[in-house]
Amino acid sequence: MSVSSSPARSGSQVELEEIAIASSDTLALSPGLRRNNSSSSSQQKAHHDENKHVNYDVPIAFAEAKERERERLSSLQRMKRALTPKKSRKGRRTPTDAAAEQEAPAGDDQEQPQPQYVSKFAHINQHQLELDDLAARLETSIDLERPERSRGLTRVQAAERLLRDGPNALTPVKATPAWVRFAHQFIGFFPLLLEVGGLLCFIAYGLDTSTLDNLYLGVILWLVVIVTAIFAFMQESKSASIMDGFASMTPQMCLVLRDGADLSEIPAADLVVGDIVYVRPGDKVPADIRILASQNFRVDNSSLTGEAEPQSRAPECTDENPLETHNLAFYSSLATDGSAHGVVILTGDRTVIGLIAGMTSSAKTELTPLQKEIDRFIKIISAVAIALGIIFLVVGFAVKVHWIANVVFAIGIIVANVPEGLLPTVTVALSVTAKALARKNVLVKNLASVETLGSCSTICSDKTGTLTQNKMTVAHLVYDGRIWNNDNVELSAGHFQKDAPSFKMLHNIATLCNRAVFNAGSTSPTSEGGEHEGQSTLSSSSTPARIVGDASESALLRFFHEVRNSSEHRMSFPKLYEVPFNSTNKWQLSIHHDLDTDLCILMMKGAPERIMSRCDRVLVDGAERDFDERIKAEYEACYEAVAGNGERALGFAYTILSPDVFTPAFEYDMDLANFPVTNLVFTGLVSLIDPPRHGVADSVAQCRDAGIRVIMVTGDHPLTAKAIAKQVGIIQDETVEDIAAREGVPVNTIDPATARAVVIPGSAIDSMSSEEWDAVLAKRQIVFARTSPDQKLLIVENCQKRGEIVAVTGDGVNDSPALKKADLGCAMGISGSDVSRDAADVILLDDNFSSIVTGIRQGRIIFDNLKKSICYTLSSNSAELAPFIAFMVLQMPLALSAVLILCIDLGTDMVPAISFAYEAPESNIMRRPPRNPKVDRLVTVRLAVFSYLWLGTVQAVAGFLNYYLVLGSYGIHPADILFKSLEFFRTDTVDPFLGYSPEQQLFIVRQAQTTFFVGVVLTRIGVCLTCKTRRLSLFQSTQSGKHNVVMYIAILIELAIVLVLVNVPGVQNVFGTVRLDWHYWFVPLPFFVVLIGFDELRKLAMRRSAWAAHHLYY
Repeated sequence: MSVSSSPARSGSQVELEEIAIASSDTLALSPGLRRNNSSSSSQQKAHHDENKHVNYDVPIAFAEAKERERERLSSLQRMKRALTPKKSRKGRRTPTDAAAEQEAPAGDDQEQPQPQYVSKFAHINQHQLELDDLAARLETSIDLERPERSRGLTRVQAAERLLRDGPNALTPVKATPAWVRFAHQFIGFFPLLLEVGGLLCFIAYGLDTSTLDNLYLGVILWLVVIVTAIFAFMQESKSASIMDGFASMTPQMCLVLRDGADLSEIPAADLVVGDIVYVRPGDKVPADIRILASQNFRVDNSSLTGEAEPQSRAPECTDENPLETHNLAFYSSLATDGSAHGVVILTGDRTVIGLIAGMTSSAKTELTPLQKEIDRFIKIISAVAIALGIIFLVVGFAVKVHWIANVVFAIGIIVANVPEGLLPTVTVALSVTAKALARKNVLVKNLASVETLGSCSTICSDKTGTLTQNKMTVAHLVYDGRIWNNDNVELSAGHFQKDAPSFKMLHNIATLCNRAVFNAGSTSPTSEGGEHEGQSTLSSSSTPARIVGDASESALLRFFHEVRNSSEHRMSFPKLYEVPFNSTNKWQLSIHHDLDTDLCILMMKGAPERIMSRCDRVLVDGAERDFDERIKAEYEACYEAVAGNGERALGFAYTILSPDVFTPAFEYDMDLANFPVTNLVFTGLVSLIDPPRHGVADSVAQCRDAGIRVIMVTGDHPLTAKAIAKQVGIIQDETVEDIAAREGVPVNTIDPATARAVVIPGSAIDSMSSEEWDAVLAKRQIVFARTSPDQKLLIVENCQKRGEIVAVTGDGVNDSPALKKADLGCAMGISGSDVSRDAADVILLDDNFSSIVTGIRQGRIIFDNLKKSICYTLSSNSAELAPFIAFMVLQMPLALSAVLILCIDLGTDMVPAISFAYEAPESNIMRRPPRNPKVDRLVTVRLAVFSYLWLGTVQAVAGFLNYYLVLGSYGIHPADILFKSLEFFRTDTVDPFLGYSPEQQLFIVRQAQTTFFVGVVLTRIGVCLTCKTRRLSLFQSTQSGKHNVVMYIAILIELAIVLVLVNVPGVQNVFGTVRLDWHYWFVPLPFFVVLIGFDELRKLAMRRSAWAAHHLYY
């Protein structure tokens, strides 16, 4: 199903920048037109002036297009039935119902709507009131005949209302103090676990002060939390400081009429409801105003509605929707052209911008998928640790262990299960990835958002400025009965037959009947007219960098400048008279003196239907012919075709004025109608479009390969949205209308279920039921057009309700609520508004949608690498826990002290664990579907079994073997030490054991603990290499040329730390180690080989057997 039209607009309100976008779907080109299509830049360069023409024969008239539109509307109810399950159809409304109700004839019987969602802007109705009613409601004085002479409010009234309503300013979001943001780093599940562990260590030390191990352990745990918190705080503060550098968007001063006096300038914050304001070009609209009178007034609404071009504003109401009507202008919108008088209807937080800001601030911030995974993991670890602590506490009392020793031991069991090194490992790994993304123009404001990029399953992307360049560009030219198709919209006019007479005349009209000018002194990439201009790519070295003028005229000037320098060309045709474009005439006129021929030429451009209605001749191959109905139908069909593709079309015409009457000295006056504006010569059409950004289509294709659905959510027209969606690959298959056009049958004969793509207008969204959302969101190719900010928020919420992890991209104020609500908000760094950047989690510094693909790839890599790092980190827990269990159950001397446990977790393990962040992907991760957060967990049962039971057990065996070898070297048999730890090998021991004094017993235990420590650490080198890959062979990963040099360095650092701990005298005293004989260093080598050998067999089985892959892959 495709619903791709919005409520019809008043014909008198269509402006030059919005010229007549037809509400019908894409039409086949008129068979009477010859198409010239150049699809590649290489072909265009090779055939600069040579073009292939394909002839067609039968014209298509407007009537056919209108008939097809009626067919589409009559099929809307049928589409509803196809979308909605039978059980939910009764009494329900679908997206197509709402569109049908707005577009159906007034006399039709229609089902009563049952809205399920109320728009945040539904209460705004001041645009629909008659002016006298509005004046009465606002209690202000408006001159209905000449609004510029209105008295407005008295100063007393204004003061009273300012006191009542407050200043006309948005309530600033209360900034979170730095100390609060720092304190927040301490209250996550992970920090809390370490903090509680540290407190338990202090309690244990208080119960047993005979050893300092528990004191050291508690201090180090708290140091880990503090250092990690400082690191994370500094990283996020760095991003916040970048955000603080963006400028404010709110207006400062404005012109107001009060007490019937002349205009006076006051701070915009002092405006109140009922004030009469005057807005000039370059001003920011100081409040939400109802237009009373206007002169060619246009505003840039791109950040609010997503429309790339400035929109005309006039006194007439054109739509019930306040965001669509032409008689409202909104707070902070830039006036790009003309001027207007308006009455203030809303101020401050009650304005549309204020409501959007309120939606943004009220949107709840959800935990990222990674935060949820870590919280889940910590809960499991905590439960296991506490359970083990309680179990062994009960066992200790059962075997009559002294209560102090028993409690201290239970605390040791709990702390031993805490992966102390995991918090800094995860933090540093995310920071490393965040810095790598920053180098690729992706700024991450919240570290946990790094992984969210890789988890997202749906991207809801804005169109204007995100998928497109927010820069109008020439797409098609139509002259001499040919359509010149500029597939690469960045091509210059030099691609066309610039020597053709018709092209020359189009060039003349487009350059001369044009108010845009190059700003020779500019080096900024942003035009003053509100259009975002890039650096000029024209061949002339003197070409200025930016253009001052509206978007469409700037595009024409830029396009035709290469044919001839525009300044020189205009000097050859001095302007004698001009009638600017206005929304009533819908055309612009200028009269020029041709210095070469000494003739005066009238030139006109504007809405194609208005221009054609004033022409009786047409220019074809340099000759003027009668503009008969057949030729007119051909051009009308062409106009329909380009408009159906979402392009803005302009018509061009001219006439040579009689030299007997019209000379340069003649006083031209439109009011007197003393020169002809009819019987002109039609020259052709030029269509404009805001083209997609380079690389966006490839990025969308990569997202599709990665199983990520890209949904376009835009405030622009459905046809424009659909056209861009097709160009970038968001829509690849046919809509219902496309199928009907291809088969040449009425739309209502097509089964909507056969259409895999859908375009939903904003007018249909509010009334959609849950079942209808299910039906729409089940499709993979979706475009939402003409959406308001609250509707964008609603789209995100419905995607999330269905289990999607949603990323939202956008640059406008209208995108900010959705950016805040999404699992990941991505704002544009260059063209984005302050509000959108503040609401986002990630900022694309280059405004490139393609950067998202880079972020997704890095996010997926970091998730895989975190699994490897966690598997490596957790595997030491078994080896660290086993000595405590043996100490309690078998009452043998403790094989590993608490201090040496910390040496493993926070010393030897740290750098290797962090090095996994630099590991390259094992496969093309952009060709696998997004992870299912309910199944593909960060820590799974298989990972825990593999880490604890296999890797941990091997390490424990290696450690105990070294431990017993040391005891054996002193003639102590393993059976000799069973059930002896409560009497011997303690600091308070007084009796000898097998002839060894208490001091010798302590030395033997220190040496045994040191060998256990060395055995575990050296075996962990094998564990590190084992965890390096999850499916590929270790040797495959090294042969691929993607060597993780950081890991090799980390292993050397790990060895260096062990050597220092064991051999440096001063360090030995602190950590309780002793120097070892050389042969103890080689005992772990067989275990090293066993680990790698067994794991290679496991990975080989996974690569060859689906069963093995399912049961052994973690």
